[in-house]
Amino acid sequence: MGRIDTIFTALRAEGGRALMPFITGGHPTTAATTAMLEGFADAGAAIAEVGLPFSDPIADGPVIAGAMHDVLHAGTTIDDVLRAVRTAKAHTDMGLVAMVSHSIVHRRGDGDFIKQLADAGFDGIIVPDADLVAIDALLPTIDALQMSCSLLIAPTTTPARIEALVQRCRGFVYLLARAGITGQRSSMDGLDQRVNTIRQYTDLPIAVGFGIDSSAAVAQAVEACDAAIVGSALVKAIDTAQDPVKTALDTVTALATGLPTLA
Repeated sequence: MGRIDTIFTALRAEGGRALMPFITGGHPTTAATTAMLEGFADAGAAIAEVGLPFSDPIADGPVIAGAMHDVLHAGTTIDDVLRAVRTAKAHTDMGLVAMVSHSIVHRRGDGDFIKQLADAGFDGIIVPDADLVAIDALLPTIDALQMSCSLLIAPTTTPARIEALVQRCRGFVYLLARAGITGQRSSMDGLDQRVNTIRQYTDLPIAVGFGIDSSAAVAQAVEACDAAIVGSALVKAIDTAQDPVKTALDTVTALATGLPTLA
């Protein structure tokens, strides 16, 4: 099994749930990215997502899009972010997942770039704007490297489409708490029903994200799902902080109080 599979298998065995913080790689600096990733596990995170900066993120709201703009404006490159992740990976057992636009993956060599991500320490990948043909082209490399590959399921996704998506998922399924872009508050209404629909097609862990911004929201999310993903709320806290690393770790610590206490 890959690292993401191992993490979820262990959590399920003890009735646990995962907190998955999202940060923008290089925001506000690559050194801060490394320090956050090194500290998140002790703060209560099981897996972290790192968004690779891109000029036109299609699913991200103004907070994450703004952070990516700042990273690119500062001249930080994808290779800079990969180096920051590689440094952090030597000091953490936490799972790491790259969120990256397909245009970056394709421009940098498709399967070759997947190998670069793995070499940097990533255990999985999310390519939110890739179609199924593009995902199918990447899966042989992803499988050979035992990486996760998570596709997004929205509240509007049809059952037939859900079946096609989860067949291509590895590690976990990414369920959107609502349609739209990141950063807006989510209602968990109907979450149980959506999870039940997905469960007709797969037993993979389900991580829910988009608009989860508090420990109470984390608690509500993991009543139905295996993991809660927190992005915009964390990125916003980092963006306005005098001490971004301390703020990030304190925020994750507070969010983790929404996870169930293990016996």
